[in-house]
Amino acid sequence: MSQKNKNEPLFRECFVKGIALAKRSEDEENSRVLELSFSSEEPYMRWFGNEILCHDKDAVDLSRLEEIGIVLFNHDSDRPIGHVLSVELDETAHRCRAVVELDDDEESEKILSKVKSGTLKGVSVGYMVEEYEDVNEGEKSSNGRFEGPCVVATKWTPFEVSIVSVPADATVGVGRSIEKLKNQEKGDVKMEEKKIVTPEPQTPEVNAEQERAAGQTAERARVMEINQMCRTFDVDGTEYIEKGMSVEETRAAVMEKLAVQRQAVQVTVQADEADKFRAAAADGLAMRVGVRVAKPAPGAEDFRGKRMLRLAAECIEREQNTSTRNMTDEMLVREALTGTGAFPGILSNVANKSMAQAYQEAPTTFQLWTGRGSNSDFKAATRYRLSEADSLELIRENGEFEAGEMTEASVTASIATYGKTFSLTRQAIINDDLGALNQMPAKYGAAAKRMIDNMVYKVLTDNPTIEGAALFHNSHKNLGSGALSVASLGAAKAAMAKQKNIGGKESLNIQPAFLIVPVDLEVVAAQLINSVVDPSKNNAAVNPFANKLTVVSTPILSDSSQAVWYLASAPGFCPTVEVTYLNGVDSPTIESAVQFDTLGIKYRIYQDVGVNLLDFRGLYKSSGV
Repeated sequence: MSQKNKNEPLFRECFVKGIALAKRSEDEENSRVLELSFSSEEPYMRWFGNEILCHDKDAVDLSRLEEIGIVLFNHDSDRPIGHVLSVELDETAHRCRAVVELDDDEESEKILSKVKSGTLKGVSVGYMVEEYEDVNEGEKSSNGRFEGPCVVATKWTPFEVSIVSVPADATVGVGRSIEKLKNQEKGDVKMEEKKIVTPEPQTPEVNAEQERAAGQTAERARVMEINQMCRTFDVDGTEYIEKGMSVEETRAAVMEKLAVQRQAVQVTVQADEADKFRAAAADGLAMRVGVRVAKPAPGAEDFRGKRMLRLAAECIEREQNTSTRNMTDEMLVREALTGTGAFPGILSNVANKSMAQAYQEAPTTFQLWTGRGSNSDFKAATRYRLSEADSLELIRENGEFEAGEMTEASVTASIATYGKTFSLTRQAIINDDLGALNQMPAKYGAAAKRMIDNMVYKVLTDNPTIEGAALFHNSHKNLGSGALSVASLGAAKAAMAKQKNIGGKESLNIQPAFLIVPVDLEVVAAQLINSVVDPSKNNAAVNPFANKLTVVSTPILSDSSQAVWYLASAPGFCPTVEVTYLNGVDSPTIESAVQFDTLGIKYRIYQDVGVNLLDFRGLYKSSGV
C-alpha cells in the first residue's frame, strides 16, 4: 500500500438523502435552519486504494464541529455562510448528521434561496484523518464490517460542512468537485458530496441530467486511468488530476519526471588534507611493519621511516597547531592518545591491515571443500531440501492424472561470536615496538582462521548425528575400511554414486572431488592421485583416479588417526559442511579504544561464524585399516 498523508485537510462529496428545511418556526419559508447528513461509509477510490470513513462510535471525533462548527460555501474559508447548531453520529445508519443555521447576510440569503429552489443540491465535509487501517484483499477490517482491498479511516475528525455548487458524481456518490477549490493545501484532496433533498425538489431537465451524467462518467474514467498509471510508476497522481490534465498529458509528464529522476548524478568527493595525511601515514607505517599494501596512498613513502613517537608528534602538531619540541615522550604519548583521534586511528588502521593479511594467509584447508553461507542474525536459520519428483506415468485415453508427492528434509544453521582482547601499551609506542603493533593483530587474525579450520574438521572426527544416525554410519552407506589405494577409492566412489535422495527413490550419482587425509598420508595420497598408473600394480595398470581428485591434508586429522581418509563432493553439487557468517562478513573485526588507566590502546578482535553440517550424502569415511 502506498504511503498516505495524515493530518491534512481532506474533502469528500457524495449525494445522500437527508438535507431538508427544519421545522423550527411556524413560517417554514423563513426558516434558516437545515437538517442534513454530511458523511457516510461509501467507499471512495483514492490513488492509494478505496478509502472508507468508519462511523463506529470511537472512530469519529465530532468535538470540533460541536465547539466551533462552521458552514462554508464551496469549502472557501473566506465565505462563511452559517454555523452548526448540533451534530450527531447515527451508528445504526453509519452516518453523521447535523443541524445548521445559515446567516442573514446577502450572500447567505442568496445561497439559502438556491437551496430552497433546488438549484444547490450538494453538501460536502472537510475532515482530517489521524489513523488508517490497511485491509488486504480477501481480509476483513478489525471491526469485521469492511472487506479488502480498502483503506479504513479509523480515527478522523470533521472540521467544517460546506454547501457546494457542482458535485462530481451523482450516480455512485463519490467524486471530486469539478472546479479547483480555493484555499486547499496541495495533497490528496478528497470529497464526498451529499445530495440535498428539499421539501419540494425540482425535477431537472432530462437532457441536462444526461449531459451531466456523461461528464461525470468521463471524469471518473480519467481519474481512474491516471491513478492506475501513476501507481505503476510509484508517482503521486494528485497534482495531475487537480490540474485537469488529460491522460496523454499526464503520461508525458510522468515520463519526463522519471527521465529526470533517473539521470546519472556524478559526485566528486575531494579528500581534505587531514584525510590525506591519515591515509599516507597509515600506509607508510603499515609498510614499515611489513604489511603489503597493494596501492599505497600518495605520500606514504614519507612516513615509512618514521618512528611511532615521531608520528605521534606530527599528529599533535597538525591537530593542535602547536610545537612539540619541549614535550617529553610521556607527554607526547598522552597528548596523541587523548587528542582528536588521528594517532589512535592510524595505529588501528595498521593493526587491522596486519590482522587481515595474516587471516588470508593462514595455512588452513577447510575453505577448499566446504560451502559458504550467510545468516542475517543470530537465530538458527533453516536449510530445506526437497526429494526427487515422482516419475511421470502413462495417461491412457480418458485416464486421470495422479498427484505426485515430494518429501522434505531440513537442517538448521546457526552462528555465534568468538573474540579476544589485546593491548598496545605506551611503553611499546615509546620503544617503537613494531612487533607489538604488527605481530599481535596478525597472530590473532591467523588464530581466528585456524579456529574455523578446527571447527570444520571437528565435524568429521566427532561424527555428529544427522537424519537419525551418526554422520558416518552403515545405515548412511558412507562408512568403509581399507588402506588408501585404487581399489578402496573405487569402492568409496561407487558408494557415493549409489546414495539415494531423501525420498529414497533416486540415485544421486554423487562424484567425489576431494580426498581429505591427515598430513601423514599426504605424500601417499599425492603419489596415488598424480600417477597415471596404479602404484600398487607391476603391470602398469591404468589409474582411473589420475588427476581426478584434489588432495587436501591437515594435521588436525592426525590427532585422531594417521590412517583414516575421507572423500567429499564439490560443495556446489552436494553441500555437506557449511561455514556460516553473519551477513556474509567472512573476516574478523578489530575495534579499538584508548585506555584511561593504562594510557594505551586496547583492541578487541571478534568474528561471528558457525560451522554447520547440512548433509551426509556427499561425504565418505574410510578407517584406513
